[in-house]
Amino acid sequence: MVYSSLKEPYVSYNAPPMNFVIRHLPKSEIEISITIPFADLKRHLEAAAHLISEEITIEGFRKGKAPYELIKNKIGEMAIYERGAELAVSKTYPEALKELSDSGKLDADRPPIGRPEVTITKLAPQNDLSYKVKLALLPAVTLPDYASIAKTVRHGRQQVTVSDEEVEQAVRWVQDARATLVTVQRKAEHGDRVEVDFDIRQAGVKIENGASKNHPLIIGEGRFLPGFEDELAGLEAGEKKEFTLRVPEDWGDKRFAGKALQIAAEMKLVQKRQVPELTDEFVRGLGDFASPDALKASIRAGLTREKEEKETQRIRTLMIEEIARGAPMEIPDLLIASETQKMMDELKAGVEEMGMTWENYLLHIKKTPRDLEEGWKDEAAKRVRVALCLRHIARKEEIEPGSEEIRARANQFLSRYESPQDAAKKIDPIELQEYAKGILKNEKVFEFLETV
Repeated sequence: MVYSSLKEPYVSYNAPPMNFVIRHLPKSEIEISITIPFADLKRHLEAAAHLISEEITIEGFRKGKAPYELIKNKIGEMAIYERGAELAVSKTYPEALKELSDSGKLDADRPPIGRPEVTITKLAPQNDLSYKVKLALLPAVTLPDYASIAKTVRHGRQQVTVSDEEVEQAVRWVQDARATLVTVQRKAEHGDRVEVDFDIRQAGVKIENGASKNHPLIIGEGRFLPGFEDELAGLEAGEKKEFTLRVPEDWGDKRFAGKALQIAAEMKLVQKRQVPELTDEFVRGLGDFASPDALKASIRAGLTREKEEKETQRIRTLMIEEIARGAPMEIPDLLIASETQKMMDELKAGVEEMGMTWENYLLHIKKTPRDLEEGWKDEAAKRVRVALCLRHIARKEEIEPGSEEIRARANQFLSRYESPQDAAKKIDPIELQEYAKGILKNEKVFEFLETV
């Protein structure tokens, strides 16, 4: 394989089974154009056809055993080519990078980072495959005197204290969490758990999902229509009441915002919450506590640790952000786009955990994904600057986690899954190792900055 100087704007490489050309772009980005001869592409097409044959049903053949021509007739030849192109790219792109790296034509101090952007430029039957890969290189960063900055920021660390009231509040939470419910024959009061039948109408017409039987709620929690729980207070089991409530103008369901709703309710059950007393017997049931004072001491220690960890995180954030502000660098657009996508993925996961669809969430906030991306650009750039500074400090100080540490952290992450089989379906082991390594390296950089 013959190489030209990487200082030239275009560098061509000609060696079977692929040819590629490198173009240097602004902001520490490069574009590699790769061509795979059809003769070599064939093996990727055959592999693609085999994978597809395991996923579809072709009469007369077991899965994975159907010949190429029958698969082509079943799903169309371009479907095979598209799958084959994916396989070819995943194989040849790393090979191209390795060729460049092994030859020293890629600067070892500026390796590719982030997600590459792949574009297929030519894909047709009986033709070579051509594609482009745009990727970011680790940009040059001129670090400021980070040791001095870290020392200055550390001087602003605040003393952590836990008040008696905070401890008492936590104790009350422990007691409340273990409260029992006792059915009572009296009027419902604030804090009672009740069950109620109700029917809601608007202008005399039943509203969708506006009726329920034995609906549970806590009087005073305010989780229902404003004013609804106040109307229930004072009712005994078996009593009925009809009343009208006006929905607030800013109510989430715009069909009823500002409208008057007619409600018919019947109290079915009233229960008071019986909170246990703080006695020696009660705290012994919680764990290894001999007395209420021992429980309070444990709670105080736990709250202190939480506050210490929060203050440590605050100081770490201030340190690295101050270092990043003083570090000139030219950030590749690809890294900002990659970080923005990561922020989008994080938000989507959070929305799904709340039980809301992504589409409904966007309707609720009245924004498009494009709006979100535009609004996140500055924050994404800030995150990238911080990550690059952490990486360069680690390199300069020769900070690397050990293999045992990486393995332990990866196993810690895997322990969140129900079984190894469940984890294997969702986690790429190589990506997990790199993720664990990155987390540990960042932690070690922060530990260094806390003591330097």
